[in-house]
Amino acid sequence: MAEGLGFSREVDVHGILHVVFDRPGERVNLLDERLLRELGSVLDDARRREDVRAVLFRSTKPGMFMAGMDVEQIASVRDAYRGAEGARFGQSVFQKVADVGRPSACAINGVCLGGGAELALACSLRVAADDPAVRIGFPEVKIGIIPGFGGTQRLPRLIGLPAALELILAGSGVDARKARRLGLVDALVPTEYLERETVALLRRAAEEGLEPVVARLDRPKRLFDRLIDHVPPLRSLVLDRARRRTARKVSTRDYPAPFRAIEALEVGAARPLTEGLDIEARIIGELVPTETSRNLIWLFRNQAALKRADGGTGAVARRIDRLAIVGAGIMGGGIAQLAAGCDLPVRLKDVRYEPLLQALRTAREGFARQVGRGRIVERELRQKMALISPTLDDTGLVHADFVIEAVVESLDVKRAVVAEVERHLDSRAVLASNTSSLPISDIAARALHPERIVGLHFFNPVDRMPLVEIIAGRRSSPEAVATAVGLAVRLGKVPVLVRDTPGFLVNRILTRYLDEALHLLFEGVGIEPIDEAMRNFGMPMGPFELLDQIGLETAQHVAAVLASASVAEAGGASGSALAVLVQNGRLGRKSGRGFYRYRDGKRAALESELPRLLGLPASRELPPETLQERMLLALIHSAVACLEQGVVREPRDVDLALVLGTGFPPFRGGPLRHADTVGIPIVADRLGRLADAHGERFRPAQRLTQMVREQRRFYEDA
Repeated sequence: MAEGLGFSREVDVHGILHVVFDRPGERVNLLDERLLRELGSVLDDARRREDVRAVLFRSTKPGMFMAGMDVEQIASVRDAYRGAEGARFGQSVFQKVADVGRPSACAINGVCLGGGAELALACSLRVAADDPAVRIGFPEVKIGIIPGFGGTQRLPRLIGLPAALELILAGSGVDARKARRLGLVDALVPTEYLERETVALLRRAAEEGLEPVVARLDRPKRLFDRLIDHVPPLRSLVLDRARRRTARKVSTRDYPAPFRAIEALEVGAARPLTEGLDIEARIIGELVPTETSRNLIWLFRNQAALKRADGGTGAVARRIDRLAIVGAGIMGGGIAQLAAGCDLPVRLKDVRYEPLLQALRTAREGFARQVGRGRIVERELRQKMALISPTLDDTGLVHADFVIEAVVESLDVKRAVVAEVERHLDSRAVLASNTSSLPISDIAARALHPERIVGLHFFNPVDRMPLVEIIAGRRSSPEAVATAVGLAVRLGKVPVLVRDTPGFLVNRILTRYLDEALHLLFEGVGIEPIDEAMRNFGMPMGPFELLDQIGLETAQHVAAVLASASVAEAGGASGSALAVLVQNGRLGRKSGRGFYRYRDGKRAALESELPRLLGLPASRELPPETLQERMLLALIHSAVACLEQGVVREPRDVDLALVLGTGFPPFRGGPLRHADTVGIPIVADRLGRLADAHGERFRPAQRLTQMVREQRRFYEDA
């Protein structure tokens, strides 16, 4: 293998050219310009050689075939011409695979995404290991682009237009068994026989001819797919339905890539391959330099960077073989299911049977949904459920490497639990508190070993929210922090290290944003216009919808913690208003009444008694742009204050936390990247004007005014 190239090649005794991917020193295989260029040369050589009878692409990395194109190279493209030419270059290399003049196959032993999946499409045959590690897909829409090496053209030709639309627009990928059902792979074999069986298939194809082998593999298109190929009105109907479904989820203004993917697929379904490839490359060129794509790529790169880091501690994380959770409520039960889903044994303790039984029921329902979606089979459900061991006592805590306390959000209760749990722990075990706002140093103040206590703030619902805040108390050891980071990554979460301060990061910033929405409410602006304004900005839900989702008593508690700690930018409207609603039984969605009324868990209408309960003034209207500006600038101001006060180390941490923890629109990159886009001088000027009109809660932070003087941005290389 050439140094750093990423693959080796060898012709075996049967005349099969083995192209073996193994990127040196890396966990994953990636495509880049150099590898593609060398691969093109290898294929040119193979076509000239008479001793090469077939070509096999495989990987020696366990569970990894090819993760796609190196995103750093995609991020370096800043203009449409370079983007289109890069796509055309990749297309030309994969066309050499299709035109090599011999049978070709991919032996897919694990992850096969993006450019890796497009390489597989260019081959004559695809064989996959019957292994949970296999994941085949086209995630490009998640970074604001489309498959650009022939994926939009070859995929519908192989599996039909409806299935191709589903795969490319979802961007999520499928496992080996679903890939076989779709016709995306031709055969499934046990992992240990993958190379042997793929070689055997290629030998038969070389000896008997490719067509007889394909016929025996039985992969004809369904009748409906063949009709779509030949009946244009039916094809148009399928494409129009895909556009309408996509438009219900995202807007073409904010997320153009899915709509452009449909355009490319439409061309590919009606025109020759060469024309479709040209359109695909042109669309790639137009999408790569967009603000949406640049922000989504930035988020992807930095999520990966945080998962690789150790929290900046420099310490070695302790290996975790057994997890224990104390408290089987919504959060504790959710964490237990998450751990079992990642094949980590977990001891789940509570003081009553009912929460334990409910947690087990919820976990089983969650795994059953995965069975229904084809992600796991019934046998795996039983195996994962067996990993959750419920108990009413402290038996087994001594064997745990890591314990998560997930009891009620009360300092006294958490201190008592810490004191009790510490008596049973191994000397090196880490103890984490799943708290949303209480300082870890306060929870650990009376502990025997405060150095092993950290914060591990999961977000609800645990199985869907990707963020975990890692909080280091004043006496938390570097090893404990690094171990908490490692656990979060093992559970599939993105860890952000946060200083031990009231509200931490996300809840502190979110409280200021929600507080400003309440200020607008008390100025007479209606709830629905406020929510609609923020949904139009790109938020997944409006601030009052979010308050009902969080739970008004939870939001009230966080607001009270911030107020008691005299957090300067915390506002002031939240606490009293939420207290009144909670006292009157309005707890949000879970109680059926909050700012909205709910029927069977679904929003039905506004809560009609709010004006009386809160003493709201007569209604008034403000432009949606004004509403957005007030709430967004409140959020940005709080984010800058957190950065200024060292709650996190860098702007990246703020932006990732707000996107992953609150749903801040990913296409905008986060509040601080959005501030850069608007312009720091404009943000500071508008905050100053709002401070003059509405109070000191808007007065620009010193860091912001200094950035204006020095003509700096949060991201100088953006």
